[in-house]
Formats: sequence, C-alpha cells, structure tokens
Amino acid sequence: MGVMYLTADYVHPYEADARLRSRCRIRLYLPSEDKDAAVVICSELSNNLGTSVTKAAQVIAAEIIEHFKLPEPPVWIEHYPKEATDGEAETFDLVVFAHYEVAQIMRGGAFRKEIGRPTWKRLDRASVEVLVGAKV
Repeated sequence: MGVMYLTADYVHPYEADARLRSRCRIRLYLPSEDKDAAVVICSELSNNLGTSVTKAAQVIAAEIIEHFKLPEPPVWIEHYPKEATDGEAETFDLVVFAHYEVAQIMRGGAFRKEIGRPTWKRLDRASVEVLVGAKV
C-alpha cells in the first residue's frame, strides 16, 4: 500500500430514519496512488441521539461515496470510541458491503441513498493504524 493522507475529518449529519437526526465522525484517508482504495473511519459519537452508525452503515457509506466521488469502493471501518460504548471498550470493525452501487431506496416514507447489505469483521486498533499509516 502507498501513503495515505487524511483529507477530511468532520461531523457528518445523516438521516437513516425520517424522524431521527443523526451524526457521526468521518475521517477520510485518500491514497497517494490511484490503485489503492480510500479508507473511511466512521465513528459513533457519544452525543448521537439518532440512528447508530451500525444501523445506518449503508446510508452513510452511500452518502460518503457520492459526496467525495470515490472511484473505487472504500475500505470502511466502523469505530466505537470508549465514550460511545461502556466507557472502557473501544471497537473497530471492517465493514464489507454486498455491493457499492448507490441506489435510491424507499425507507420509512422517504427515499434514502443506500448501498448493499453490510457484514462486519472485528479489527484491532493496530490493524487500522497499519491501513491508514498513522495513529487513529
């Protein structure tokens, strides 16, 4: 893998459910070489009162892929910092989606952009830091 650059780090608002305003932290790492995939770390916020990043993974990923016009499917990492869990355990998961085609799906009476169904695989912090080439 080539060098990765942190190109965005911000609070991303999303609506996976029409009645809930939700927020997560997005960190986007872009590769120095086109042949490498971007890496996205999507973190649950302790003050997110809406839909969790786990339940909204397909919606958030679709929005990020479209917004940043990512040419290849990103490596998607779901992150729960200690303050968003029990205060002790931090988790990282690699999320792989069944497909990365952004489609309009009717959910809860509103159209949402989504990609394919997610599956999760637990990672450790060291693996994530190797992926992005930096401390996270």
